[in-house]
Amino acid sequence: MKDNIYKLLVFLLILCTASNIKANNACKNKKKPNIIFLLADDLIYNSLGYLGDNDFKTPNLDKLAKQGITFTKSYNTTAICMASRAQYMTGLYEFSTGCNFTHGNLNYETWEQSYPHLLKRNGYTTGFAGKFGFHVDEANGKKGSSATVKPSFDWWCGWMGQGSYEMLKNKEAVEYQKTHEGEEEHTTYALGKMGAEFVSTHAKTDKPFCLSISFKAPHTPYAIDPRYEQLYAETEFNKPGNFGEGDQLSKNAQSGRPFSKGKTWMKDFQGTMSKYHTMVHGMDVAIGMIVSELEKQDIADNTIIIFTSDNGHFNGSKSLGGKLYAYEEGSRAPLIVYNPMLPKNKRIQTIDALSGNIDLAPTILDLAKVDIPEHYQGKSLVPVIEGKKKDIHESLMLINVWGIRSSQSLGIVTKDWKYIYWMYGAEGFKTTEELFDLNNDALEQNNLINNKSAQATLLEIQNIYDAWLNTWSNKMVNGNGYPKYVKLGDRNISFESHPWDMVKSMYPDQDKVKNKAAKKNKKQKKPKNNN
Repeated sequence: MKDNIYKLLVFLLILCTASNIKANNACKNKKKPNIIFLLADDLIYNSLGYLGDNDFKTPNLDKLAKQGITFTKSYNTTAICMASRAQYMTGLYEFSTGCNFTHGNLNYETWEQSYPHLLKRNGYTTGFAGKFGFHVDEANGKKGSSATVKPSFDWWCGWMGQGSYEMLKNKEAVEYQKTHEGEEEHTTYALGKMGAEFVSTHAKTDKPFCLSISFKAPHTPYAIDPRYEQLYAETEFNKPGNFGEGDQLSKNAQSGRPFSKGKTWMKDFQGTMSKYHTMVHGMDVAIGMIVSELEKQDIADNTIIIFTSDNGHFNGSKSLGGKLYAYEEGSRAPLIVYNPMLPKNKRIQTIDALSGNIDLAPTILDLAKVDIPEHYQGKSLVPVIEGKKKDIHESLMLINVWGIRSSQSLGIVTKDWKYIYWMYGAEGFKTTEELFDLNNDALEQNNLINNKSAQATLLEIQNIYDAWLNTWSNKMVNGNGYPKYVKLGDRNISFESHPWDMVKSMYPDQDKVKNKAAKKNKKQKKPKNNN
């Protein structure tokens, strides 16, 4: 009798233990995913090795792409770092953030609805490292600093401006200064090291984490890490099919910063490509360090990794350098989503749905099961990834309202077409329209604006453009120079009818820049006194 009772107790104990293990495993499986958001700086969409365009050495990003989801039509709705980075954080177009060079900073109320702030409020451990790239004003309206945004992060290793490729010079990166005091290191490699240390520290906690790392690479100056200086010494890079076609651009496009920056690429394409992609390789190594730590800590299967760039880069296409313009090379970016928790048939995909930088904030919140603010203009990519929707956008607006007045433009991109309206029509320039068939003219070499067979499409996309300008009017910030573009961008209003004071305010610093350049040239041309 006693033996039977003993056996029964043992059986109940085993059953109870098994139930507890099952319950614990179920609890563990219900833990929200960790999320790592990796942002490159100035990375052209075709810059990674897995695409096969060149022998680019990016093994870690290639592996993520081959084992994850790649988006082939991902655009930065403003292709310049300050504006774009604010959009990644907030899910809003530039006209709603009010944030760009010569325009203004992000207001604090908008920042409170950013994905890092909302994640921390909803139980995530949040970390940031690298180039923040924009400022957030204090609640009282005064210009903020890193101290303004740091309360939204549990761990901070970032800096607000461009920063330096010498990590010790990035004084705001407090975690590095604290844990690696006096240790000289290339900034890109240091960000890989700091990302791995964050993962190691927070891997075994009960809270999920979201780590955002914003690289400075491959932004100029091309300060190559000595570890890789001979990486591409023997490589011959293929020139893009539209290399050096600047003479085919409109006068407006030729007047801006990307055209002047293209001179370096025209002069030494191979050398500049080597430097640029060596910087990209250094970033790839840093990302590999973080992924390796995820595997070491046995949390890779519960961690989603998202990789993209704040804008593209021309690299000699159309004789251009830099970014800024709505053309493919300037506005498109690579986008990889690696999610090991998806069903096997969804983990590896190539998706051609139209997407933008404004979609990343709602996507991250959706993945974390945090409510997406209703005012977000971006949309979560999760329904597309899961196959519940084929598309989330019919069109996106492409904005360029910074820089020399004559080179400013507004545009529209769909999955098949792109329309660009160069709005400036003074001082020898005229308003110019461009229409490109992206399916049959990926390099945008044939402007179809006057093509008879494209007129029905032109009318359709012009109507889409007009509707977006109306959205601008309804959703814009009240100030920061954005209200005037409702009229300046109106293709039905003659540019000559705009007051000169309004036109001049398109780029308030332009006359100062011109005068400074003129004085510099005059000084250089002044003959030397040989007496």
